[in-house]
Amino acid sequence: MIKGKVGIVRNRNKNGVAGLFLIACSICSISFSQAATGGWAFSWSDEFSGPAVDTSVWGYEIGYVRNNEAQYYANRTENSRIENGALLIQALRDNWNGHVYTSASRTTWNKKSWMYGRFEMRAQIDIRLGSWPAWWWLPNSGGWPKGGEIDMMEFYRGVALFNVMDGNQKWTSITKQVSTLGGDRWAGEYHVWTMEWDSLKIDLSLDGTLINHYLCANADGTGPNGTNPFRHPGYIIVNQAIGGNSGGDPSGTAFPVNYHIDWIRVHTWSTATAYMLTVNSGAGSGPYVAGTKASITAAMPPSGQIFDKWVINAGSPAIDTLSNASAVITMPSSDATFTAAYKVKTSAMRNNGQSPARGMNCEGVTGPFLVYDVFGRKLTQSFKGKTALHPGVYIVKQRGSLSRVFIIQQ
Repeated sequence: MIKGKVGIVRNRNKNGVAGLFLIACSICSISFSQAATGGWAFSWSDEFSGPAVDTSVWGYEIGYVRNNEAQYYANRTENSRIENGALLIQALRDNWNGHVYTSASRTTWNKKSWMYGRFEMRAQIDIRLGSWPAWWWLPNSGGWPKGGEIDMMEFYRGVALFNVMDGNQKWTSITKQVSTLGGDRWAGEYHVWTMEWDSLKIDLSLDGTLINHYLCANADGTGPNGTNPFRHPGYIIVNQAIGGNSGGDPSGTAFPVNYHIDWIRVHTWSTATAYMLTVNSGAGSGPYVAGTKASITAAMPPSGQIFDKWVINAGSPAIDTLSNASAVITMPSSDATFTAAYKVKTSAMRNNGQSPARGMNCEGVTGPFLVYDVFGRKLTQSFKGKTALHPGVYIVKQRGSLSRVFIIQQ
């Protein structure tokens, strides 16, 4: 997130009856052995479900802090607050106290820190020009750059970044063009960023896919007093920057710019007997100690589909809700396997231009109407409002009026 002048090293290495839904499961079979020696145990989380941000954990950065960014970081609820069960960091173009742009940067500095663990964040980011959200790690001591930096999530100008910077300010970065991930559709969903960090490695992942595998030995001798910067404790920051050196020109972007953080969870390694959790078409796989809570999150649905439910393929884990794309399970004393199941997303009827606008979605239509397919077969009858149908071409006939042709799109 703090950008220096040293170049970045880049590894190059989704006769029917109305309302009927089709279930499509995405399954990627992975085999793991049972009873692993050691696994993840729940340590801490912030679910952002209370009435306000926990100030015993989260502080503020104040002012114009770095990177020539356009926003003033403020400690006010207009810029960061709990809303709908998530932490909302909101950048505004509000000219508050003479500052054209305002936003928030929340940090655990001097409040809570960690050395090693599995760090997970479920969030939704704004990918429009000028938006520069991040979730990153900095050392408790040693300063920058000697103390190193890890960018678990960073985005700007169409690119998602996964960065590790050693004490000599050498960046090891792998990037993903958001257009290849799904573009605006991707940005409309929540995603899970994960860091698994121990004395040997730092693994940065997105939605269960490993992106950057960094060997900590690469940073030997580059930290404070010749140490390794990644064998020291540090704190985390979540912030929404605007513009600056990398964010791009925000002047044409409609504000607010929103960064929604559903939760942040940390697991630490335990030497107790653990069992394998496998999440097909989603994030959360790994070895977990029996009794610990683990996160499972479905991958982004294929185009035209929505998440339906979790299917338990193996084991007997306790789960908070099968119908939630982001769920919490309690790991059993056996391996457990989940598969995310999706269903076709039905769309309201859309007028194709051949009938009056009042027929759009069939809302406001008085009296019963009949729906036929293109072959003249009657499919359903309703009285008003929307009718759930698969994508396709339909003929709608209302008593006393001409037939209307509708197209239902995905």
